[in-house]
Amino acid sequence: MSNKLVSIAMCTYNGERFINEQLDSILNQTYKNLEIIITDDCSSDKTVEIIREYEKSDSRIKFHQNEKNLGFVKNFEKAISFCSGEYIALADQDDIWKLNKLEVFLDEIEDNVLIYSDAILIDADGNETGNQLIRPSGCLVRGKCNKAFFLRNCVSGNTLMFKKELVEHIMPIPSEMSYHDIWIAFVASTYGTITYTEEPMTYYRRYAEQVTSAPPVVYKNFPDKLKQKKAVRVDAGNVFVKDLNVFLTLKILKDEDTIKIIKLLIEHFRHHEHTYYHRELHKILKKYRDEVFAIMRPSKRKRRAFRTSVGLKLRTMTLFKL
Repeated sequence: MSNKLVSIAMCTYNGERFINEQLDSILNQTYKNLEIIITDDCSSDKTVEIIREYEKSDSRIKFHQNEKNLGFVKNFEKAISFCSGEYIALADQDDIWKLNKLEVFLDEIEDNVLIYSDAILIDADGNETGNQLIRPSGCLVRGKCNKAFFLRNCVSGNTLMFKKELVEHIMPIPSEMSYHDIWIAFVASTYGTITYTEEPMTYYRRYAEQVTSAPPVVYKNFPDKLKQKKAVRVDAGNVFVKDLNVFLTLKILKDEDTIKIIKLLIEHFRHHEHTYYHRELHKILKKYRDEVFAIMRPSKRKRRAFRTSVGLKLRTMTLFKL
């Protein structure tokens, strides 16, 4: 294991409730050569006060306050820009790291440009829920696997670490991108190869007040349920279109089939609320099914490839078997 500097880019916003546990888990890592870059996005609680106290007692903490609220994507971009280490890991304010996380990552990253893990889900009180963030309902992916990130993401920002050489390709993080971690995963698996550890290395806290938490869904009646579900599909399709268009802007993206799939998926999701059969998309998804749907369980890949190629309102249409 090298003794190179690891930078941790940590973003905070009104995180007074849990930030002590997260900072303690990072400062007490078995790997000691690290710096913690914290950018606060205009917190109105005691977050800044808590960080200042930690900063006084540990010189590895370098704190920056934003003059205006940037939002979590651009706040992470700012934190990454301040990192000077050969390796950069991202941290949320409300999770907990296993104490050997960095040691394991440094030992296993090898020639890959990025390493990540699954995460153990915990509740607001820090109790394990018995579930993981990705598995077993989904799969983790490794290698040069950028097609896997067209439709899903298994590389959560709070579980990843990448080599500094990747920064020039991920920065600036496009403002149109829905989440910074999807962009980083796509770029890393286009530029080089990525890998993961079998052991989950992060305790991922889920609670109602999270920025990325979805509000509970309430249906008035069955027609309202259908209406809301359609609205969700349309909104999701719009997000896919935005993200896929951003993928096309990546200068190091050269593979013609990959570009073709992205363009066909954009066309599909622009009209996905209607029933239709797209022969060209169906054909190319058949060819690359295991790559495009790699994050989904094998039993679901065939069905999802079929549904994506024909639209989400299929009724009686019969198609060739994938």
